[in-house]
Amino acid sequence: MAEQSPQLPVPEDVTPDQFFTQLLPTGFAAQAEAGLPTPSDFTMRYNLTGAGGGEWVVVIKDGQMTTHKGGGEANLGFTLSVTDWRDAVLGRDGASVAVILPQSRPGRPDNSARAKQLKGTMAVELAREGKDPMKVEMTFNDAATPRTVMKVKVADYVAMQEGRLNGQEAFMTGKLKIEGDMGFLMQIAALTA
Repeated sequence: MAEQSPQLPVPEDVTPDQFFTQLLPTGFAAQAEAGLPTPSDFTMRYNLTGAGGGEWVVVIKDGQMTTHKGGGEANLGFTLSVTDWRDAVLGRDGASVAVILPQSRPGRPDNSARAKQLKGTMAVELAREGKDPMKVEMTFNDAATPRTVMKVKVADYVAMQEGRLNGQEAFMTGKLKIEGDMGFLMQIAALTA
């Protein structure tokens, strides 16, 4: 869901199951109704670790989103703790839903077909004031390698996802640090161009 898309309020006590089975599909439908770009055929898997966690699969097919609890194959998989997930969906500590949902923006084409071609893993460590970093691992087509680690402040990462900060500029100015396979990172970066 994009920054410009209709936003549904997320209750403070939201459970992962409520988010994935109710709120996320409702938000997707609102985005589609608003005429914002949506993928036509894409699958995501969310693995939330810790108490209250589990796995959910989100399937987008023919302009519709369905979700179910449990695992399965996915074009893009996310692994993070329940605590970090909650901070993202509630917008706490500088995070936003942009941390865990690919963002669409006016002027940016739907690159889900290109994302389906990627294979590898990007681990993101998002620094935040007074807390341990938020850690999100994104796996493309269930491939462990190549592997890239990106280290950046959570506010800068959100700004990159929302189109307010250029990733190349962040790298050149030292806001973004990279370890691992730069070629794989460039493939990912091309998705958001």
